Amino acid sequence: MVNTRRCLVLSLLTLCLLLTGLAAMAQEGKLVREMVYSPSLEGNLLGDSPKRAVTIYLPPSYDLEPDRRYPVVYLLHGYTGSNELWTGGSYISGNILYSMRSWLKSGKVKEMILVMPNSHNKFRGSFYTNSITTGGWADFIAKDLVEYIDNHYRTLPQRESRAVIGHSMGGYGGIKLGLLYPDVFGCMGGLAGIYHFDEERMKKDSGSYAFCSTLESWNQFYGLSWQTQAMFAEAAAFAPNPDKPPFYCDFPYTYTDTKPRKIVKNEEAYKRFQEHDLLRLAEKRIDVLRNMRAIYVDCGTSDELIDDARKLHQKLEDLGVKHVYREFPGSHICCVMTSTGEALEVFSNAMAFEPVVSVEPRGKLAITWGEIRRRR
Repeated sequence: MVNTRRCLVLSLLTLCLLLTGLAAMAQEGKLVREMVYSPSLEGNLLGDSPKRAVTIYLPPSYDLEPDRRYPVVYLLHGYTGSNELWTGGSYISGNILYSMRSWLKSGKVKEMILVMPNSHNKFRGSFYTNSITTGGWADFIAKDLVEYIDNHYRTLPQRESRAVIGHSMGGYGGIKLGLLYPDVFGCMGGLAGIYHFDEERMKKDSGSYAFCSTLESWNQFYGLSWQTQAMFAEAAAFAPNPDKPPFYCDFPYTYTDTKPRKIVKNEEAYKRFQEHDLLRLAEKRIDVLRNMRAIYVDCGTSDELIDDARKLHQKLEDLGVKHVYREFPGSHICCVMTSTGEALEVFSNAMAFEPVVSVEPRGKLAITWGEIRRRR
């Protein structure tokens, strides 16, 4: 009899501990890691796998409310980073899981799904750009990954409930993808991003670009500083050349063939870089910008990219585009999680948390994303 009671007490204690653990897990949400195959990355000249690691954050109520659907924010990492950057790796020194718990508790950020893809390639960064050399990285995010997430998770699959934002190289990607895929993303942003390839910057880096143009092997690439490696990543994304192994790209500056060697502008490559300048792209897509539900831009005042942020801010002001702009004391990597929280607060007040109903031309009411299907 005594043993029976002891067993019963132990069982009840075990059950209580289990329920307490489940309740704690529910309060902070959870992280899911998946491998997602991207047709857009097939056949890239670097041999990078089209199968990409993706980390998905699911909010506390996701498993408790099986009929509820959520908006989605795509978080893009910076150069040399990966999806693990957001969960305690590399320079961010934070964990999105615990940060979200704090932001949700404050009431400033609402429950949402966060998607963090790995866009690291052989050049250590894709710049979230479609390139014959590196693959269709923009399409991977905006098409393949969005489709996968909508098909496998309980999302609100509509532009009004999607946002894209990132840090550094990811900041470039956040603004670029928002401009190029307005039917996919209704909110966009950049944290300490690079946005502008003006004459001053390009000329300042002309010697480094010219030096890069002389290298002939991957072993040489691996011995470079990350700053110089980033120039290869830019060139492969913006000025790919499938006829120029082993790097399959052109640089905006090179050397003359005759001695004494001089640095000269590669006009064709230079022009192609300019085509990926986001301030120029913004001028061509004013209607897209004005139709965004929210745009968030920030940067630290001691960040080497502060001029990029200020120029983007001024461009948006000149174009009459509403946006949130913030500067703070700090460097390039000091406050990434804080900035992310500020952006998610803005998006929480801008994204749709319910299906958006539109009126078709013939007057028929329709849910913009079609028939609702049950997903896990």
